Amino acid sequence: MTFLFSVIENGLIGREGRWTESPPAGTFLPDSVFEALRQFVFENENADGLFSFTVQKGRECIRVRNYVGLLTLPDGSQLEILPKIENQANAKPLLLNMLRYLRHSPFRTIRVAQSKAVKMPLWEVFITAFLDTIEPLAQQGIQRAYVSVDSNERFWKGKFQATRQQRENGFHAERLAVMYDTLTANVPPNRILKSALLYLNGKSADKANQYRIRQLLWVLDEVPPTESITNDLTAIRRNSRLFARYEAALLWAKTLLLGQGLGVRSGNTSSLSLLFPMERVFEDYVAYGLRTYWPNADEVRVQESSVHLVEEHVGIPKFRLRPDIIIRHNDRVFILDTKWKQVNGQQPGENEVTGSYGIEQSDLYQLFAYGKKYDADDLFLIYPANETFHKALPVFGYDATTRLHVVPFDLSNSLAGEVEKLADYALSY
Repeated sequence: MTFLFSVIENGLIGREGRWTESPPAGTFLPDSVFEALRQFVFENENADGLFSFTVQKGRECIRVRNYVGLLTLPDGSQLEILPKIENQANAKPLLLNMLRYLRHSPFRTIRVAQSKAVKMPLWEVFITAFLDTIEPLAQQGIQRAYVSVDSNERFWKGKFQATRQQRENGFHAERLAVMYDTLTANVPPNRILKSALLYLNGKSADKANQYRIRQLLWVLDEVPPTESITNDLTAIRRNSRLFARYEAALLWAKTLLLGQGLGVRSGNTSSLSLLFPMERVFEDYVAYGLRTYWPNADEVRVQESSVHLVEEHVGIPKFRLRPDIIIRHNDRVFILDTKWKQVNGQQPGENEVTGSYGIEQSDLYQLFAYGKKYDADDLFLIYPANETFHKALPVFGYDATTRLHVVPFDLSNSLAGEVEKLADYALSY
């Protein structure tokens, strides 16, 4: 039986049991599950980027870092790591919606609007989205292709191979060495999908998904599983036009078979990891909105890298700059950088903590360099809105012409509505 636990990004994970003092805020796991997580962190060399050990009130605890998604532990237990937001009840639908805009991922097919998806474990949501991409292929008819077959037959078929006839059939005059083309469903994309379905068969606890997997396995009954995922994926890339309609399904299959999140997938412990840095999820979500909904922009560029911080050093430029988003609007240039961090929007002077609003000085240096190198007067740091940060901070004046705007991005608002609000603010200066 699979046990599912929900954890908040940057949250604390401890052991269940009696505490001599009141326990700290966090998620508490049964001892066996905590030990499985502890084992995972120790045995996976990259896991220290996802978790860190700490001691709280005399007890060992594990803290989740800025990653979200799904982690399956060696004992079969699953951790759903959800983003830390103002209204935590909306964390799962928010995460599913934001994942849909993650570049180079299959999550576009997730149907967030369905209430069932929000209530399902993340693992089942991912399986459902994968099956949604295969079923249309089955309805249209799975891809078949001609492949060459070398065979020894009792009748002439295709092209006779004299050399092989002498080598293999010298004592079998009744056989003919021939080569011919045959139409078959045993092609790389079908083998990849078959392997993914076999992998998921028995790993889903949802009866509807179990039934759909069995039906699709029946459709692919004549297709063997892949012997090499790498080789078959390479063959698919070589014939990308032939298999274009398989693109979404294959991206899902690759993600599920290889556990390809942007997090850890290495070490001695076999574990499915679909973890994603929340910084990247937020960045891609905002970037998609700006590319799609910014009104009347001449150009919106994401991760442009045409400028260097040092223009000449021993004859070559050094230190390439890569701002998150550049918007060219009429004769103006806006530089925008997204940060998945908490800003304290209280006015400076109320206490000692809020003097810098929680903004890191290195981010201010970074934006200043962007402004000077891209000749932009208005620079923007975009942070998620929170209970203290619902309106832009007072403008930071670097100098007489260069301004930094620190603005909230309300994730509870529609993407189009929030971009429109940001554009109205930017164009008012």
